[in-house]
Amino acid sequence: MKKVLFGCFYLVLFSVSCKKHSPTGDGNNSYMTTAPGTTWNYESIDNSAATTSNYTLTSTSTDSTINARLYHIFSNAGSNGTSAEYYNVSGSDYYQYASLSTPLPLSELKYLVDNIPSGTSWTEPLAFTQTIAGAITINFSAIVKYTIEEKGSTVSVGGKTYNDVIKVSTEITNPTINSSLPVPITIEPITQNIHAYFARKYGLVKRDFQLNVDINAVGTVFNLLNQNTTTNLLSSSIQ
Repeated sequence: MKKVLFGCFYLVLFSVSCKKHSPTGDGNNSYMTTAPGTTWNYESIDNSAATTSNYTLTSTSTDSTINARLYHIFSNAGSNGTSAEYYNVSGSDYYQYASLSTPLPLSELKYLVDNIPSGTSWTEPLAFTQTIAGAITINFSAIVKYTIEEKGSTVSVGGKTYNDVIKVSTEITNPTINSSLPVPITIEPITQNIHAYFARKYGLVKRDFQLNVDINAVGTVFNLLNQNTTTNLLSSSIQ
């Protein structure tokens, strides 16, 4: 018996300050440009449902201050409407204010460091709380480990070859769980295969994201996270 957990996640509050230009991530040496008017056209493939949707990411001319860090605002326009995305480049460190996976809470993710050698890793904490049946609380925590797998490589996406690519792997490690359930629960073996490819000047050109996390409560399996998608850059206009 397998049930999908639904519930409310954190309501995240942050302050927004608008500016005419951003101090982050401009120039062809960066792996994310914030130059206003730059656009990226992506396809997102849901490998489980065998469906594809397209969206366009556009760099705006405004910024947001989130948890004391200045993020540049990008507009994401697709079939589901328009939403905002938030990116920051601080020297060689690249951040995104986002959810690692639906339906995890929003958080600051350091997704890339461009000046460290292959084989180098860094970690970020992951924690969320899920409420089911209106009263049962499940707390999940883990460490997200990022590793530079390759540097200076080449990758072909959407009929275009990109050079000077950094490949980053992401892994959920050291998971722990507790709950208010009156029975013991365990975490099933996690299925994961998460890799992202970043090209100098263009930023993200490809991402494979497969993550499935189940828990077992005395023989009943509940799904906490389940995502299997591929994202490809189809075209771009870099300002």
